[in-house]
Formats: sequence, C-alpha cells, structure tokens
Amino acid sequence: MNERNIKIVETALELFAHYGVKKTTMSEIATAAGVARQSIYNAYDGKEELIYGALEHRAQQSACAISRQCAALDDLGDRLDVAFNFLTLEPCKIIMTIPHRKEILQATEEMSQDKKNNIIKIYNSVIADLLEPYKNRMRLENVEFDDLCDFIRFSFEQWKKYAVDIDQVHRSYRALRQLVLNSVD
Repeated sequence: MNERNIKIVETALELFAHYGVKKTTMSEIATAAGVARQSIYNAYDGKEELIYGALEHRAQQSACAISRQCAALDDLGDRLDVAFNFLTLEPCKIIMTIPHRKEILQATEEMSQDKKNNIIKIYNSVIADLLEPYKNRMRLENVEFDDLCDFIRFSFEQWKKYAVDIDQVHRSYRALRQLVLNSVD
C-alpha cells in the first residue's frame, strides 16, 4: 500500500471512529486526507473497502512489529505477551474509547469472507511464526498446530469485541497463556 492510500485509510478510520461510518462522507475523508475525492474512488469502491484497507494495513504493521520483537525473545511466554499486546490489548484499549465502536465492529462483521480471511491469514501466520520454535515440544495430542494458532487468534479477536473491561481481557489472556505454556515440554 502506498503512502497516499495509507493516509486515506487511516484518515477514514479516524473519521469513522469519531463521527460514525454512516455519517462520514467520502468528501470529508478526502478533505481530511488532503486528496481529491476522485482519488479515493479510484482506489476504493466505498466505505467497506476503506475499512478493510485500514484493517489489513494495521494487521500487516502489527505482524511486522511482533516478528521484530519476537526475534530477540527465546521465552514462549514473552513471545505470547508481545502478540497479546499488539493483537488484543492495545487495540482493545482503543476500541473501548471509540464513540462509534459498535458501528465499526458491525461494518467489519459485514465485510466479505474473503477479506476477513485475508486478515485472519496475516494474524495466524505471525502467531504460527512465534510458536514455531516450540512446535516440536508441544503436546497437542489431537489438536493440529494450525488449529492452535487459529484458536489463539480467534480468542484475541473475541476479547477485542466482547470484553467488558481491560481486567477481563487480562484474566482471559492469563488463562490462555498458561494453557499454551503448559502444553510445552
């Protein structure tokens, strides 16, 4: 994604968060991003595409940051903490302060399954990478490694959507973290 498109999708997400998806116009996004309205329409079909672009961009940024930080870590718990921070805790803190979070979460739910799958693939891949050094020492019995990665990603995702408060997110994570750590010889 080029710098102009990054500016467009990030600006759109900020405006959607502040004013709501339905009330924010493409003209307002163009003005705030400092581009012509037609430039937005040339790159994106509509608001769903803008939301998807922002989410995909953030997923890629998070995956890169997790990979960088985990490269220097040998401890599985520390690696899980990094993923939790980037994929759940920080986004959750932001989501909980957004006035129009329900509208944005609804828009993400309404995205096509192909778009959702692209983002899921990014997150599952980075989780698999951080668990990879421990894969041969994990007692997974009837659980496939890829299914474990998907379960972790799914848990992180659900906490962002449904957590009542940050303490609940931390409690849920501590349980998941301990389960994963207990699976390693």
